[in-house]
Amino acid sequence: MNSVGCIFLEKGIAFEENKVCDCCISHNDGRGLPVLLDNYNGDVIDWENLFDIKAKRIESQKEKTIYDCEQCYHLSEYTFTNERKISEFHFSQCHICNCKCIYCSQFQNSGVIGYDAYPVIRDLIDKGYYKSGGEATLQGGEPTLMINFDNLVQLLTENGTSIRIHTSAVKYSPKIESALRENMAVVVVSLDSGCSDTYHKIKQIDAFNLVYENLSSYINSAKNKNNVVIKYIIVPGFNDNIQEIDKFFRQMKKLGVTNTALDIEVQYARKYNNKDISKHIFLLVDYFKKEAYKSNINVQIYSFLLYVLRNRNFSYPKWISNKFLYNCYSNLLNDKSKNLKY
Repeated sequence: MNSVGCIFLEKGIAFEENKVCDCCISHNDGRGLPVLLDNYNGDVIDWENLFDIKAKRIESQKEKTIYDCEQCYHLSEYTFTNERKISEFHFSQCHICNCKCIYCSQFQNSGVIGYDAYPVIRDLIDKGYYKSGGEATLQGGEPTLMINFDNLVQLLTENGTSIRIHTSAVKYSPKIESALRENMAVVVVSLDSGCSDTYHKIKQIDAFNLVYENLSSYINSAKNKNNVVIKYIIVPGFNDNIQEIDKFFRQMKKLGVTNTALDIEVQYARKYNNKDISKHIFLLVDYFKKEAYKSNINVQIYSFLLYVLRNRNFSYPKWISNKFLYNCYSNLLNDKSKNLKY
């Protein structure tokens, strides 16, 4: 029987820093991340107990959308089965990074490398609860710094799970390259710049040339070049200008990139609702898309920027999930000398 739900409630597992959830989605004033196991640190899971928890949650969902899932954009008409299998994976238990991006505070959690998820997935497979054909997302922090990252990637891909990796590309991974060669991976890298100077200002590390070399290796190895996605996050006051976009596309053409993604820095998007947000941003988006079209490069519009462009009545959360970021940007976003509201 059809009801409202999603595949993550039934077949999903998300490994977070201290817990295991159905999914990794946060939404609607702090809801989301339906917890399956709390105070978790990488122990082998009692899978029957986990599926019992999922089954009870699904029965509640069939009656009425559970609290954590209310107004989640993943909800749709869904047919639940009685299959006790996991096919959708998310790994974000690692909260260290080799970048110090000004729009992300993960680098503050230095030393929180997280637990090793490889033995858990090995156990899932050995006990027959693993279903191939799904997708695993690896992010963090920086996923290539996860304990047993390469082995985890190989285990997933050789068992029929495609992977999506959000990486800085500062650390090269031969397993990522192999997965790209086998058409089993999508790699997303936020470059956010077209030159080393702007990269350094945003990322706060000097690694533009190194990342460029690693990206070149990934792209040249990829069976489908669209599987390497280079992301440009618009950060007001840093890269929100035509000159940087021009530099960015010059680099993309040199690399042979065929797929890019565009987004806007989250705190800026939350501060200005979709009616007050700078018209300059819309002009930049149009310019970015035109330059991509001229270069025969695809553009994906991501998350917050997508909400803005669709001009939806999206209620930006009153809560600020990242107080560090808010404090960093509060003065910048209100500094008239920077003309950020244009």
